[in-house]
Amino acid sequence: MSNNPFDVHGVKYLSPNSINKFKQNPAKWLTNIAGYTDRLYIPAFTNGNAIEAGLTHAIMNGASIAESTDVAMEEYQRIRTEAKDAGFNYDLDGCNKKQLRAPDILATVIPKYRAFGVPVAMQKWVEWEWEDLPIPVRGIIDLEYEDCVRDLKTTSVKPKNNDNYNRQLTIYALATDKVPYIDYVYSTTKIAELQTFEIPDINEHIKDVKRIAMKMMRLLSLSDDIEEVCYLSCLDPNLSNDNWYDQWGHNEVRGAKKLFIK
Repeated sequence: MSNNPFDVHGVKYLSPNSINKFKQNPAKWLTNIAGYTDRLYIPAFTNGNAIEAGLTHAIMNGASIAESTDVAMEEYQRIRTEAKDAGFNYDLDGCNKKQLRAPDILATVIPKYRAFGVPVAMQKWVEWEWEDLPIPVRGIIDLEYEDCVRDLKTTSVKPKNNDNYNRQLTIYALATDKVPYIDYVYSTTKIAELQTFEIPDINEHIKDVKRIAMKMMRLLSLSDDIEEVCYLSCLDPNLSNDNWYDQWGHNEVRGAKKLFIK
């Protein structure tokens, strides 16, 4: 048995997404490790990517709100085309409804971000290492400033404390030694506003992130064979897709049935 079970199973680093996925759904994480993955096209994710593309253009290139809105619209179209080419049954109506709000959202958010000043970096890879974890934890920061890091989230549900985001920003804080903030772009049919939260209890989240990472390592150490790891895990995944935020793709369902439903 290797001293680095991550390496045996082809895992070169952990990410905020993988740590949160393991916390929420370890069977899906193992299914992905086994090579069964899907790219999911969901209007809420498309909206976040488009708003971020427009905002980045405004902040980093000094573009006008109108020019930045055009960039966002191009991103909506790019993802729609990509989903169609992939044969994905994409919710076009849902995407179109969110796209209609994009001009108002960007007109609200861009001036607020310009008030923060010019970031020192955007979409920057960072990493953190623990001595007793054989691989690093890596992530991509949305925005880094001289004194803080910020991550942009889009939502149509009133923002509240979210442990997944807390863990994500904790990793960024460890990697940069800067204060972490979550910026929620909160929008409904009538509202578009920016709500900012500093991560609470950062030391507790550090313990939580490391605890989860060590559990990931211990699970993979059960065997050098990922199918045997899945068998020994005794996990029984729910493949119903009743949770819209934690959807199983076609390949993931196929893999999970092979790995766990025996």
